Amino acid sequence: MGIVNLDPFAKNYPSQPADQKMDIVCDDSLLLMCKDAAVYNITQNIKLNESLLPGCIKYGTLSYSQWMKTRYSAGSNVSARRLMLRAFGTDNHNNTLKITRALSLSDCYWLKQQSENVFFSEVTPYLNKEWDGSGVFTGGSISTLFVNGAADKRWLDSNTLLKVNSYKELEPYALCHALGLEEYCARASMSKEGLLVSNFTSTDFFLESMEQSGIIGEEDNPMEKAVELFKEQAAALFVIDYLVEHDDRHWGNFGFIRDTETGKYSGMAPYYDFDWAWSGGVVPLPKTAMQRYGGFLNSLCEKAASVDDSFEHKAVISKRAAELMRMVNGTVSISPRRCQSH
Repeated sequence: MGIVNLDPFAKNYPSQPADQKMDIVCDDSLLLMCKDAAVYNITQNIKLNESLLPGCIKYGTLSYSQWMKTRYSAGSNVSARRLMLRAFGTDNHNNTLKITRALSLSDCYWLKQQSENVFFSEVTPYLNKEWDGSGVFTGGSISTLFVNGAADKRWLDSNTLLKVNSYKELEPYALCHALGLEEYCARASMSKEGLLVSNFTSTDFFLESMEQSGIIGEEDNPMEKAVELFKEQAAALFVIDYLVEHDDRHWGNFGFIRDTETGKYSGMAPYYDFDWAWSGGVVPLPKTAMQRYGGFLNSLCEKAASVDDSFEHKAVISKRAAELMRMVNGTVSISPRRCQSH
């Protein structure tokens, strides 16, 4: 992945004075950690490590509470609700934070009291077995509670996310491979229960969605911003979306990969989340994508138009490929359909 330079989008926010940071040593504050680095004093609202902070907290676009909500499983995630009810007798995420430490399998953030002598390696679901809903819950992580999105999904283990009863998403992943974009795409396969997506994060690299990054503005267009940052890699994703009629590429389902030790942005996260494929609707690509990468986009469409008969939606893909080629070449104008978060 290419290196992403965020400097053009960063604002000159003041760092926390050193003397103010030292004030925390006398109290037992609740801390937000990134692995074993304390990054934010939640109790006192003090930034402790600018490099490893969630981008939106660093740049002040979201509060800690707002950022945390972007990590919660949606209310429509039946698997998460069942786990919460079994463990806590409630489906309120706020009541699960302390005992689960808000541990996720998408990033390396977690919660601890300052006085606690506990380390990331001892609690992270990347390295330790977590509660799966069987037996009595006696404490520990349940990372399914912190997997965002509207779909019903749960982590089977640290390497595999199951999207329950999702059977229409596999073809978009297969199309990425057919078009030579497999290095940009998460790995996926099918099971009897639904789609299996391989985890592309680890204890070394974590996912930060565009929503969580802090670089977005109220007037920004998600697709235009992505092309500005990620160039051909983002443009190709939007080609796939167009070809499979996926019209829900919002701020929360694409983003960055960050280094867990330095906080540096390593590049664009692999393509993931095609929940709304074959919707019958399309979202035209940004003009900048078509103007700058027209030849590349045309080549992808030409390949797509000739996909083999193993694709169930071959006719749809071919039709949309022809449309998009005409659109790229400036002969067709299609009214845009706004992306919405679900």
